[in-house]
Amino acid sequence: MLRRIFYPITLLTPLLMAEEIQFNRDIRPILSEHCFSCHGPDVQKMKGGLRLDRREEALKPAKSGKKAILPRDAAGSELVHRLLSDDIEELMPPPEAHKPLKPEQKALLQRWIAEGAEYQGHWAYQPIVRPAVLAGSEGEGGIDRLVRARLETLNLKPAPEADRRTLARRLSLDLTGLPPTPEWVDAFEADSAPGAYERWVDRLMSTPQYGERMANGWLDLVRFADTVGYHSDNPRNIWPYRDYVIRSFNN
Repeated sequence: MLRRIFYPITLLTPLLMAEEIQFNRDIRPILSEHCFSCHGPDVQKMKGGLRLDRREEALKPAKSGKKAILPRDAAGSELVHRLLSDDIEELMPPPEAHKPLKPEQKALLQRWIAEGAEYQGHWAYQPIVRPAVLAGSEGEGGIDRLVRARLETLNLKPAPEADRRTLARRLSLDLTGLPPTPEWVDAFEADSAPGAYERWVDRLMSTPQYGERMANGWLDLVRFADTVGYHSDNPRNIWPYRDYVIRSFNN
């Protein structure tokens, strides 16, 4: 008994000082991977009368009469009892599912329940909230200030500003996927007039390779391929869409 009590406490201790738990980011992936197949929205496959994908359902008593989740009472929650059980008849997920939770996942679920077991709706339907932005120094953009605010919460300092040659290479790889030519790097290093960085970015964005680089992500999202694949690998006549996406960036 002492071992079972000590086990979750020791796991929770490092997490107590961690950042606030977010259901969609931290908890939903665990429940989706390990629990929803038996305790999710499919009523035909639901077991024990327990549904965990919706808070109002998760807080109701299951067929056993016990409540899986008691907000702010992790020790009294049946979910925690099942996660930590030594009895294979009670252990969840069951051994035959071959989806055991990692110790840190169990600790995270315990902490989530202890903090109130709050759920979140689908991210697409959450109201947009403008984040607080620190006052910026000269040359800092909005994204820079957001990154700096995050670094400060983690007690980290930003990396020093890169030298011109390093910056030229990074920008070229980011925007075109290719290293810059030596002539371009020399020109960037020699440009001491204000706005040199912006001119370098504009120059890279004016190249055909910029559109090709930027289109990659979009084409991946729609699973674009020039050929069918498989054993025949026949060509597919959808290359005009590829060219359209590239032109959309370049024009």
